[in-house]
Amino acid sequence: MTCPLLSNMASLYNGTSEFGDEFVPQIVEGFFSTKDKPREIFKCLESVACPGGVPGSCGGNLVGTPCSECTQGSTWTGSACEECGVWRVIGWVLAIILIFAGLVLAYYLTSSKMTSKASTLFATTASFGMLVVTMQNLGLVGMITIEWPKELAGLFSICQLMLLDIDSYGFSCVAGQRAAVRYLLSALIFPVGVLWLLLCFGVSKLLRRHWDLAKVVSTMGAFLQVGFSTMSSTSMAPMMCYIHPNGQRSVLKYSGVMCGSSEHGVMLAIGVTLLVVFVMGFLVLCSYAIVQMPKWSSQKRFTLVNAFRFLVFRFRMDSWWFGLPMLVRGPLLSFPVVVATDYPPVQIVSIALCLAALMVTQMRSWPWKVPLLNVTDAVVSFCIVLLVTTSTLYLKAVVGPMAVFAELISTAMLSLIFVAITLMFVMTGSALFYRSAMGGQKEFAAFNMGSVPASKMIAKEMKMMVEKLERIEQENLEGRIGGLAVFDLKKVTGVITLLANEVAPPAEESGSFMFGRRIQSSSFDPALKKRAVSRSSASSRTSRASRASRVRQSTLSEVPKETNEVNEVDKVEEVDFKKVANKEQVIVLTTEWL
Repeated sequence: MTCPLLSNMASLYNGTSEFGDEFVPQIVEGFFSTKDKPREIFKCLESVACPGGVPGSCGGNLVGTPCSECTQGSTWTGSACEECGVWRVIGWVLAIILIFAGLVLAYYLTSSKMTSKASTLFATTASFGMLVVTMQNLGLVGMITIEWPKELAGLFSICQLMLLDIDSYGFSCVAGQRAAVRYLLSALIFPVGVLWLLLCFGVSKLLRRHWDLAKVVSTMGAFLQVGFSTMSSTSMAPMMCYIHPNGQRSVLKYSGVMCGSSEHGVMLAIGVTLLVVFVMGFLVLCSYAIVQMPKWSSQKRFTLVNAFRFLVFRFRMDSWWFGLPMLVRGPLLSFPVVVATDYPPVQIVSIALCLAALMVTQMRSWPWKVPLLNVTDAVVSFCIVLLVTTSTLYLKAVVGPMAVFAELISTAMLSLIFVAITLMFVMTGSALFYRSAMGGQKEFAAFNMGSVPASKMIAKEMKMMVEKLERIEQENLEGRIGGLAVFDLKKVTGVITLLANEVAPPAEESGSFMFGRRIQSSSFDPALKKRAVSRSSASSRTSRASRASRVRQSTLSEVPKETNEVNEVDKVEEVDFKKVANKEQVIVLTTEWL
């Protein structure tokens, strides 16, 4: 509220002053006060809803405190209240029918064959799923309580459609104007969807269609997974309360509901139930499945594996766990807005940290089956992080508690940098004083971020694997390799190249096994190259001597021993054979004897 000199309450009510317009007190745009208590100021979430001026002024035909509701039979369109047409009601009825039909269709789509390779259909559906997740993330970012530019605010409102922010799409035309009723119907979407699939499963048993229970569970999980960010933000909506200048608080999404009122209590009970049963319950169940999935697979418990197919089918088989980080992204982005609704800097820093951690995890594991999707996901995550950090440009100068928070964050970041520098010094010192610290067989597990099995065990397992591969027919082996994913094939060719350079054949014979370029470690250590050659020479000499011995023994077995003289010659020749050192002399002596 602006209060110029010589202004009075009469001028505030009338909007005029006998001294001129510059002496008229008025409510600032974006704020609201009632006619009964004009000095109790409320903050509006949208400036178009509260144009300011005299007390009780609302824009766009809105009513209520603070300008948060349309009259019965109309709906808010983002700029004004419009009458509900018949087409809006019909549209919502059709949308509900399509949701139920889509869940049935989703069951039959889960029967598609799942392989480690990515088909064209899979790439298309995975891309669409990534688009939905990206829009949900942008919708969650748009919930940060700052004054976004109109262009960005419009984009965020579109993305928030994926978060079931359906009030801007005529939902009040079918649900009415009461905020608690609209919130209840929004929260019931997820339980009703699960019950609908259970009902379809029961009907299929009666009609002898025999829906598979594992596929039904997987379809339920896919439905809850797609809407998990939406479910998280919906469950936490009643907990997001922002403060007005007069000290009262309103629900962020339903500003007409005062926190602490009876209506807010009903909404809070609904939200907590949805959060505990569906959000946390589903998250715990998926976490357990992710941990147990390799065990179930090795024990051939394929029914359990197929029941949680929705968690793993989009990712590489060695990155099956990445469905869990994607799942927790929604709650992690919603939680800062809940606990720090009135403190945008806290929201920005917390959301940026969550997004950055998830981006690093994605780039470290590279989990998607399609390589291009990994690149796209990394680029999108990086851009969203930049979007969140640049939102600080729309903040006002921080003072008070937020200034202390900014100082703490800066100190924490500098402390982490100092810890990283200290770690570098420790690694340098270890490398100087302990040669076994890095680069040897006895390495520090902390430096290598984990330990590796002993070389003796690896050699034993490798020999056993070679023997198993030798027993597989060529065509069968080609078929199995052809079924591998792109990333798995790259690993196989990388291992072959590594073995050809460092382990199996000597360096001069490894060219035919090269699938990529690699520098041999023997290039920097002549001892490794010498040792590899000596093993090759010894192996060649042993092989040649063995073949010569077999030739000699087979030849001697065919010659009759008729006289003692011949036997004496044999003894002499045997002594000569024992003195021979290479294959050429063995062959010459054997030929002369024959």
